[in-house]
Amino acid sequence: MTAKIQAEVKSYRGKPAIHLNGEPVAPMLYALTDKPTGNRSFEGISGYNTKLFAEMGFKLFQFDVNFNDMLFPGDKLDITFAKKQIRGAIDCCPDCAVMLRLHVNPPFWWIKAHPETWTQFADTDTVPLPDYLPKFRGYIEDDLKPRASCSYASEIWYDYMSEQVKRFLHELAETPEGDRLFAIQIANGIYGENHYWAFLHHDPDTSEPMRRKFAQFLTAKYGGDFSSIQVPGLERNEVSCGIFRDPEKEHLVSDYYECQHHTVTDSILKFAKLIKQNWPRKILTGAFYGYYISVFGRAAAGGHLMEQELLTSPDIDFLCAPGAYSKSCREPGGPGLSRGLIESVTSHGKLWLDEMDQPTADGTILGGMYIFDKPTSIQNNRKCVMQSIIRGAGLWYYDFGYLFCGGWWEEPEYRADIAKLKALADRQFHMEHTAPAEVLLVFDTKVFLQTAISSKNDPITDEISVNITPVAAYKSGAAVETCYLSDLFNMPLGKYKVIVFCNCFYMTEQQRREIREKAGENGRNLVWLTAPAYTDGKQLSADFVSEITGIKMTEHPCVLLPEITLENEIGGTLGGKIPGVKFNPNVPERKNAEIMQTLFSPDDPEADCIGTYDADQTCAAAKKASTDHTDWFFALPPTEPSQLRNLFSACGCHIYNAQDDAALIGAGLIMIQSRDGGEREITLKNKKPVKLTLEPSQTVFLDEQTGKILL
Repeated sequence: MTAKIQAEVKSYRGKPAIHLNGEPVAPMLYALTDKPTGNRSFEGISGYNTKLFAEMGFKLFQFDVNFNDMLFPGDKLDITFAKKQIRGAIDCCPDCAVMLRLHVNPPFWWIKAHPETWTQFADTDTVPLPDYLPKFRGYIEDDLKPRASCSYASEIWYDYMSEQVKRFLHELAETPEGDRLFAIQIANGIYGENHYWAFLHHDPDTSEPMRRKFAQFLTAKYGGDFSSIQVPGLERNEVSCGIFRDPEKEHLVSDYYECQHHTVTDSILKFAKLIKQNWPRKILTGAFYGYYISVFGRAAAGGHLMEQELLTSPDIDFLCAPGAYSKSCREPGGPGLSRGLIESVTSHGKLWLDEMDQPTADGTILGGMYIFDKPTSIQNNRKCVMQSIIRGAGLWYYDFGYLFCGGWWEEPEYRADIAKLKALADRQFHMEHTAPAEVLLVFDTKVFLQTAISSKNDPITDEISVNITPVAAYKSGAAVETCYLSDLFNMPLGKYKVIVFCNCFYMTEQQRREIREKAGENGRNLVWLTAPAYTDGKQLSADFVSEITGIKMTEHPCVLLPEITLENEIGGTLGGKIPGVKFNPNVPERKNAEIMQTLFSPDDPEADCIGTYDADQTCAAAKKASTDHTDWFFALPPTEPSQLRNLFSACGCHIYNAQDDAALIGAGLIMIQSRDGGEREITLKNKKPVKLTLEPSQTVFLDEQTGKILL
């Protein structure tokens, strides 16, 4: 790659792939940390580790660029820092290609001078920016605090930074370093991840720019004059109908969050378009977006809920995220899941990139991360890297090691295994991508606009349906894929024997009609969890639940710890108990704060009851066979791999592994990671048995057709 780089994402052997100057390139990168002590490719330890990855055959690199390092009072722009970042890669790998993570928030001096742009909070005052030390600035850590940061709704911020981004692009394009640039990742919000400022612990954005944006949004949605409207304050944390918002009394809160999320995606799309228009060659643009698994129970306040706006845009080529941080994903025997619903993203021809930030035994302990010994670190890295490959995605190694200067993978044992993984990934990249999944997990984003924003008030929608049930599914031994509800009919439905609607509690009338007409074709099994379609944003109705499931439902009062016992024989052994879920909303206004308010009970003479509430023995799970499909309903989501394994088996799905190991199948591979080790018998799709003896934490990769161990 000596010529000026032109970059595209195009299909290659059945999956989206980076193409540089027309040639497909395996999407595996090395990236430095965004920490100020370790984000410079041209310095000490950071440069050394960049060189190590170049020696392992990596040719794609990612580096951070922040306008704090380039834009100075008087609007003096000096792009030396960006040039040095790219030059650091060139010095290690002359035919490299570089992605820049470009932070579009302004430098501190500008933010301090423009308080009219600041995000404000419903629950606390905005904290002015401190004077950071020149060498180790705290701006990254401070993103979680309600510090002075520009509102996504501020036109003053956008207009100013759009001009600075254009200046930056025009100057960089005229340099030899600019010839190596193939992508720009648009970064803003917490850690550059397009989460709203301080959303984990506070309630943004009550600023005047957002108030004006909200008024415009309401006028466009409803008509009329909303010029005096105020952004909802702390009332946004209250729900009055169990875990659901009352569509009549609390719709302004739902409207506000919808507006906030549109505002975030609007800014990403504007910058993406600006970049493509102001770079002289084809360039990839993307952003941190599409986080779904493990978003800390605050999806409405600062998650990513407007996925279709990016997935359908011609100006977005890729989305990306760190892997799920939950212990159940990262620990040995966990599936090491991506945060994104990868199959939805790739169905639009977009590339998904996972950030490999799982620490090694030689790493630095950070919140939400788990440190294991060196052998386990190697096995966990195998798992996380190859789940991306198996699912048709790409990845970058992100190096938080040695107090953020880099070096998580510096030890020879790590590098030797990374080289093996890269060789396997390169081989699979040039093979036709296969996706033999028979189970599709469907998740919704708009439901978070209609339900409580905290797991304290809603222990189901996010905590169980999004973060427990999927982990169990990927340990069931079946081949599984995921998608957004908005992409259901964009998926190849013909191959799935089971569709599980995990948290699809919000559906429009059109969605209900289309799903009942189309989703159950060809004898398919439809599995409904908890309260499917209970709200359409206008009313709450048990009739909607009956309509979508095809099973007549009655409302069932929820006790403090509802438990469900499943029947043992339903065409296979399902059995066991769905454990109690503690509903404790902690809403003072509610007479009984220990009640979710309503669950549902099948009351249909044509349905077979397959599980009961322990409290009163009324029906809590049911199966109903129709002429063209079968409906299954569970009032609480199954949480155990064995429950889902037996359910999928009863629905005719192939089970590759009958143990509770992490199992991912795709791209011609079967990946198994065992927590405790022991004897295993893997059953290939062609019925051939493959016997294995696994060590604790061991990760193995088998050829999907032959069962041969590849690594």
